[in-house]
Formats: sequence, structure tokens, C-alpha cells
Amino acid sequence: MTEHIYVCGVPESAMEVVKVERGEERWCFGERKRRAGTYTCRRPSFEYLERTEAWGWAEPRWTYECDGCGQDRRAGFGGWYEGD
Repeated sequence: MTEHIYVCGVPESAMEVVKVERGEERWCFGERKRRAGTYTCRRPSFEYLERTEAWGWAEPRWTYECDGCGQDRRAGFGGWYEGD
């Protein structure tokens, strides 16, 4: 089996959860109402970094998930958030 090489990213299977925080209610365009959500910080596992030697570019990444729809649909209408 051929191993995949990721040039500009880390596969989700190599990410581990570092921190989980509850978010306050915000408007969700998927649910069409205010919903709370969860912020999750993930980082590449130490084993993955050792195997790939990707120390310089592998950094933690925050994601948001609405309690209702399970997606990040805070921006709506094709928009997105950066650094939120």
C-alpha cells in the first residue's frame, strides 16, 4: 500500500484533540436560529511529526461545530471566518 504524502496539510487521522471549549449562542444559518457550539483545537500527533519530520509547518488548528446542525455555518451565504 502506498502512503499518502500531504504537502500543505495534515490528514485528520493524524490530528489529536488538545482543547475543547463551549461557545456562546450565535446565529446559525443552517438552523436559522441562535445556537451554542463547540470550539475544538487539534494538533498533529507527536508520532506523525516524528514519522514525517514536519516540525516547522504543523501547527494547531481550531474548528467550530454548531450544536444543532453539526457544521460551521455562522457566516452564511458562502462566507467564512478567519482566525475566529
